[in-house]
Amino acid sequence: MSVTPAQRPVIENPKSDIVLVGTVPADGREQPEVARAVVAHWESSPWPAELLSLTAYTSSDGGPVLTYAQWSSEEALQRSLGEKGGISDHTGAGTGAPAPVAYRLYRAVHGGGVAGPAPVAESFPVAFFGAENDQAAREWIDGLLAAEERTEGEDRDYPGGISANMHISVDGTSILSFSEWVSEAEAVAHIEAVWEPVLKELGGTGTLYRHYRSLFPEA
Repeated sequence: MSVTPAQRPVIENPKSDIVLVGTVPADGREQPEVARAVVAHWESSPWPAELLSLTAYTSSDGGPVLTYAQWSSEEALQRSLGEKGGISDHTGAGTGAPAPVAYRLYRAVHGGGVAGPAPVAESFPVAFFGAENDQAAREWIDGLLAAEERTEGEDRDYPGGISANMHISVDGTSILSFSEWVSEAEAVAHIEAVWEPVLKELGGTGTLYRHYRSLFPEA
């Protein structure tokens, strides 16, 4: 595998069938220590051919480290999850992390306020929402984005806004909103102006993350 701190995974990678998303609590440690332990565990583990990327993100508030793993095969991911201490087992990094959750990307929308080619994202607002099932999750996302388009316009001409990526867990009970922004200041301004009044009644606006490190298989 290769370590490329400046590179980011392509969320809409057509080869990515499923993603595994987890949070690793600080558990009394400093957040950089937790992130280093996560990456060290990844680097010491065998890399399955179906694993496309691994990325760790640190939160702006010093809370849990977020992990985002892209896989080309659900079967391969399930095999990996069954390997105690394997690359998908967060406890291999010496933490009491909750079990990560498998998601699929459902919808992605792109901002019109950033000229192409899109710059490297530096801020990643992340929020989780509960759902009754897959159909309810799809309807919730569709309704949310439709309401945004009615009030803000289809172009989503937000300064610094690159993309918003809406995922649904494989079991249909969780929605992951994972956005990409040029800067944290622009992300915060947008959240406060557009999303906070709506999402605070639906579970909150989530957490702001920063890219820490991405790993990819050797070319």
